[in-house]
Amino acid sequence: MTTSETRTVTIVEHPGRWATLRIDNPPVNLLDDRVYSELAAALERFEADPEMRVVVLESADPEFFAAHFDISLTPEQNNVAQRMNSKILTALRSPRLVSIAKIRGRVRGGGHELALLCDMRFASAETAIIGQPEMKARLFPGGGAMQMLPALIGRSRALEMILSGRDIDAGIAERYGVINRAIPDAELDEFVDTLAARIAGFDSTPSELAKAAVDRRYLPPLEDFLQDVAEFKKLLESPETIDAARKQLAAGLQTRGPLEFDLGN
Repeated sequence: MTTSETRTVTIVEHPGRWATLRIDNPPVNLLDDRVYSELAAALERFEADPEMRVVVLESADPEFFAAHFDISLTPEQNNVAQRMNSKILTALRSPRLVSIAKIRGRVRGGGHELALLCDMRFASAETAIIGQPEMKARLFPGGGAMQMLPALIGRSRALEMILSGRDIDAGIAERYGVINRAIPDAELDEFVDTLAARIAGFDSTPSELAKAAVDRRYLPPLEDFLQDVAEFKKLLESPETIDAARKQLAAGLQTRGPLEFDLGN
């Protein structure tokens, strides 16, 4: 096993052709240009490596898998984040790489969309809180939820999550189909790591063919994802959204306080 650290992501390469990417961006694991850049670099490297088969995304913070997209970024940082997010999307869609999100704590907005882009999601039954709160910031999901949620859980439930901005717990997420399973927290690591090692141990050819076949039937076109990204960027940079973001940041958004903890209430 080898471990390396970038500024916001710890990379652990395990024996047996699988790896862990651990997000560590205090105070609440916001997704910013640095996180997206470091995730994109690692995923592109793994996708190009014939000896790497499975990647697990997790968090160093048990209370926040990833809070959401950082709405305080400059336009230049936003441009970097959007470009890197497109690279992440492309790498995760590749039949070569199987991706699993291991979710503890809050995962909202862009953080939840990162998990949705993974092939599978397993969450702590006790601690996982999932939501798309963008409407509260005069935004809509621009990182994949508009495409993936309807494909996973159907139109009505997707609209419930997106338009209400309310959180759901792991039990509801499992029942809706947002996650594969809600697993007792004490068993989550062993379950996901054992699954990753098992998948990585199989021959890559049938695995790639199986993922490609399933994706042809169920994965929305890449162009639809990219259109959502472009529309999100327009909203994010509009004067009305900038003003709304300024007010929320002044009220304590993106800090480890009540607003962030209870954002989906």
